[in-house]
Amino acid sequence: MRNIDWIVVGSYLIIPLIIGAVFLKRAGRSIEDFFVAGRNLPWWIIGISAVATYTDAGLAPAVTMWVYQGGLLGNGVWWIPYVIWMPLSAVLWSKFWRRLKTVTTAEFLQIRYRGSISEIYRCVYAFFMSFGYIVVLMGYVSGWMSIALSPVLGWSPFQMILIAGVVTLIYTTMAGLYGTAYNDIYEFLIFLIGNSILVPFVLFRVGGMEKVFQGVYHLRGSNAEEFFNVIPPSQNLTELTIFAFIIQGMFFAASPTGGEGFTAQKFMAAKNEFHAQVGQLFNSALTLIIRVIPFIFLGIIAASIFPVGMFKEPGEIWANVVKIFAPVGLKGLLVAGIFAAYMSTIGTEMNWGASYVVNDIYRKVNRKASNKHYVLIGRIASIVIFILSLIISYLFVKGMTAWFLFINSVVFAFILPLSWLRFFWWRMNIYGEAAALILGLPLGYIIWFPLGFSNNPFWQGFLLLFGIGLVVIVFTALITPSEKLDTLIEFYKRCRPPGFWSPVTKIFSEEERVSIKEETLRDIIDCFLGITFAGSLILSIISIFGKHINIFIVSILVSLLSGSLFFLRWMRRGVFHSL
Repeated sequence: MRNIDWIVVGSYLIIPLIIGAVFLKRAGRSIEDFFVAGRNLPWWIIGISAVATYTDAGLAPAVTMWVYQGGLLGNGVWWIPYVIWMPLSAVLWSKFWRRLKTVTTAEFLQIRYRGSISEIYRCVYAFFMSFGYIVVLMGYVSGWMSIALSPVLGWSPFQMILIAGVVTLIYTTMAGLYGTAYNDIYEFLIFLIGNSILVPFVLFRVGGMEKVFQGVYHLRGSNAEEFFNVIPPSQNLTELTIFAFIIQGMFFAASPTGGEGFTAQKFMAAKNEFHAQVGQLFNSALTLIIRVIPFIFLGIIAASIFPVGMFKEPGEIWANVVKIFAPVGLKGLLVAGIFAAYMSTIGTEMNWGASYVVNDIYRKVNRKASNKHYVLIGRIASIVIFILSLIISYLFVKGMTAWFLFINSVVFAFILPLSWLRFFWWRMNIYGEAAALILGLPLGYIIWFPLGFSNNPFWQGFLLLFGIGLVVIVFTALITPSEKLDTLIEFYKRCRPPGFWSPVTKIFSEEERVSIKEETLRDIIDCFLGITFAGSLILSIISIFGKHINIFIVSILVSLLSGSLFFLRWMRRGVFHSL
């Protein structure tokens, strides 16, 4: 790193503070302004802000590593579930959350269910999310930043976390979701532009793509064909693993890293349900395709110059490419890009965690305080959550990856059925909801660690937990009292979900029931077209890298056809006109 690189990094760190200062007054007006941006975010900010939150400090090293290790299908470990849940959320859950007009997903629990148990469970759930899961998630993101930048800067992980984290803390506490959402645009562009510029520099230094292909075949030998394969299954993506990822994608709307959590927070902040839907559609394109293209290049290039097993920590491959090939000035921009990716994720998670503390815990204790007081508590909660994440990062950051896989993919495997049962089945009740969270953690731990499923293929532990969770949740709901009809009717009128709601829908007129059925059929078709479009577009992109011309032609035709039908159907409904 030269002086010009440090100037670039320093200049980058100033802008987020300025953006935070701009929204200071507006964010302080009320809880809705601080946590859901006054429900006034347009679709394009929702899309960019959401992809920026997904694009944490680990994206660059992780995607590069997955391509280096697993070839063009290496990213299938997240592509497969994402290509399903993201279009589903665009069509369905984005409008559900916007229609509910809640501040947090925990608040949903007292709309969908009623009674003292739902009130208690709402507080328990909020505490678990804000001071448990979110703190650990922030610690994991911090760990990835240290992996990405330590080889480049030579700093300790704690130094990097402290500098980027404090800047994020300042603008997040000043401007709430306004500050994080608008900063996300700036931060995502810095990240994407820097890595996009890096690709031609590296390609020039290694002699072009033809040399890259020759290098991969030379270093991988007989495994080179598998490296460029684009049609699953593959060595790392067996049939049962793919099936597990498909199930995960279908139900990922109940995951805090999927369609719930900070994703739902952006939906709640939308101007209307159409802005929420189109915002998620835009987010899908950015997340699945645009942001990963530079790292597909870099992963293939790394495979052509670094022998297998050269790195003890494969996550450092991206950092070593930067260290070797990035010129002066660009290296500073790339370091700023990793800081930006880290800050965009941490800022959202900090604000998201504070929203639970204020809206679902503190307001239960102090119901008569002013809006300014609640915003102050939100700012204090953001600071507390950040400090706790620093402690987690300092003490456990080296071992976070294994634990994060457990917390993100294993514990929440048990609760994933909730994403459908909450919205599609009238008989679901608070007892089934509570059983999912209370039993999910101990059962997940027992199955994953003492029983040794962490050493088995992913699909075994995941499908076992998902199956047990589905049975337990449904059985618990059936043997306990159903929610009162008045509660169900009120929820249904606000949300209008499809599915099994016959005791509720029978109170509507025949004309209204026909309209509900038509909307359900329309949504099913739109979901199918959205998934087909996203999947075929990804296939067309990676088939270019693998020189599979026939596959490219077929997949691009399918994506054009399904995408055109999808957009035409939304145009006829007036979705885009409503923006």
